[in-house]
Amino acid sequence: MHILFEYGEQITVPNRKDLEIYLYSIWHNYKDLWPKVPDEKVDVANKEYQPFLSFDGNYAKANNYVGFVNFEGLTIEIYPKVFQFMPILDKGLMHNHLLFWFSYCKKVKFPFNQSFLENSNIESLPELIIYLISKQIYDTISAQPFMAYEEIEESLWFPKGRINFNRYTNSLAHGKNHLIDCDHQPFLFDNSLNRTIKYCARLLKSITELQTNQQLLDEVLFILDEVEDTVQTVNQLNQINVSSLFTGYEEVVQSCRMILENQIYSYSQFEMKNWSLFFPMEFIFEDFISGFIQTNFSKEYLIEPQKSDLYLHQSPKTFNLQHDILLTHKVTNDKIIIDTKYKPRWGLLSSDNKKGVSQIDLYQMISYSYRRGIKKVLLIYPNTSEQLADDFTFIIENANSKEEIKIKVIDVPFWSSTDFTKIKQTLLTKLTNVFGNEF
Repeated sequence: MHILFEYGEQITVPNRKDLEIYLYSIWHNYKDLWPKVPDEKVDVANKEYQPFLSFDGNYAKANNYVGFVNFEGLTIEIYPKVFQFMPILDKGLMHNHLLFWFSYCKKVKFPFNQSFLENSNIESLPELIIYLISKQIYDTISAQPFMAYEEIEESLWFPKGRINFNRYTNSLAHGKNHLIDCDHQPFLFDNSLNRTIKYCARLLKSITELQTNQQLLDEVLFILDEVEDTVQTVNQLNQINVSSLFTGYEEVVQSCRMILENQIYSYSQFEMKNWSLFFPMEFIFEDFISGFIQTNFSKEYLIEPQKSDLYLHQSPKTFNLQHDILLTHKVTNDKIIIDTKYKPRWGLLSSDNKKGVSQIDLYQMISYSYRRGIKKVLLIYPNTSEQLADDFTFIIENANSKEEIKIKVIDVPFWSSTDFTKIKQTLLTKLTNVFGNEF
């Protein structure tokens, strides 16, 4: 098992060619899952492109996706770059951070929270994900077994449901006039969703090596013993509608989707040969900040994530402007453009007049402000240490009108290696102070 950080050190990988082919397959089959489109210079249609790992000979390095690769006995765990300089590697702490961030994400679907980790000391990320899914499925199906109306086509002695005259006519032509072809919908425990859950449980059991996980999955399979064993696909899962009466099953469906969208079949239909799970950190940071602001500041502000109604050029409409967040005060109508930058400003020096901000990013913020007619822009960066960098405001003057654009640059407490429990409150305090003070 190998541990990597985004854009960190390289590792030697055996069988690079087959690993690359596997990653190509994952990307090209499911690239629509990831909300961020790669750089426009990259030919995403290229069958030999994948954004997860970079290779140089037999060496591999992580890009900006976190998660894990489990391929042919090789396991690579990839963690956020903000943790790479921790004095002591604490995987439990990193797992807590990941679940905390995901709990505020609205677009990145990860159906777990920190309560799932209370009684778990599993260090392996793949085994931890299997545990989270297994525990979630077991708790849900044991508390509220899922029953559903399932349409069945049958040839019966007596009519039931509705007669399918097309099939019945064909049956008459084959001398089966004594049977009536019917379509009916009995209320069944052996239904499409339970068959999908059972199939996913078998896939997980084929790959986990942890006894705790094996026991949990055995319990799931025991509860679903009367459900038929069938191979299920993502397309079949997408056609399943779950009644709102069955609370908790929406998260189970998300977990099953995570399994089916990231696995490759082995020679046996009920075994998972390889499995991987990836999340783009740039989008997680943006989605986390957006979700946190919506959760804690929606009473005072109208919050519009991914505001993209304007273009730099109007006829024809080209160069669309998309802000991470547009904030409008509900009383004063004061507006702030917020943009998140997952670019830790390592080793920021007082002599750095640019404050770690790239010239391209500053030009981007000026175009946002100018086109929307808003004079306040907030650039949010993740912290690089326990001590946040000082805030700084760039004043951009218009030579003709003498109007000013204010671009405020701040670090926010995104992670901690000393006191993880205080992140929520310190982040809330930081954003409250920034929003409440003029800049």
